[in-house]
Amino acid sequence: MVDFQGKWTSLVLAAALSLAMVSTGCKPSSDFNEDVAKGTIESQPLTLEGEQVTLTGDQLQCGVQNELWESAASISADRSIARLTSKARDLKFNDDVIVSEPGATRPYVQVRGSFSIQVDSITAIKPGEDSSTKLAEAKAGVKIDNACFQQPLPLMGVRHGNFNADAPVVFHFHFDDSGWHADKIVH
Repeated sequence: MVDFQGKWTSLVLAAALSLAMVSTGCKPSSDFNEDVAKGTIESQPLTLEGEQVTLTGDQLQCGVQNELWESAASISADRSIARLTSKARDLKFNDDVIVSEPGATRPYVQVRGSFSIQVDSITAIKPGEDSSTKLAEAKAGVKIDNACFQQPLPLMGVRHGNFNADAPVVFHFHFDDSGWHADKIVH
């Protein structure tokens, strides 16, 4: 006589074990490394609130020629700016371009809004405030959809409380049921 109940029980247990193994493979990994940080930052636009990006001299001139901002004007003996136009504000530039000022090594401008980010390199990964957060220092740039900005505009990090073109940017990440998310830049 064949023991159908015993075979059925074995089949159900095997199916349950297989399902358990498959479902654990579908869970997002809490592992965090340079590749995860870069992929997470680049996977979706990030909202920036008043971050500074640098410009090259060619980008500065292209912006003038394309009426994104006015030509540079001195506002003091050691500081000059280029006033934004509405065309630049439509691209999410938020404040006048600082063309030169003491301590600045290149022109820079503030951006505000949601942007795609390109990461050139992750320079450090550090623990966050708890086990579900991380901080990653990176060299990264903001993508602007305009012919003047063929390359992403480098984000300025903060060093000693001031924006600095040579300092890395610090991205904050949090982990939840769907995986890692870059949620903000911290200073």
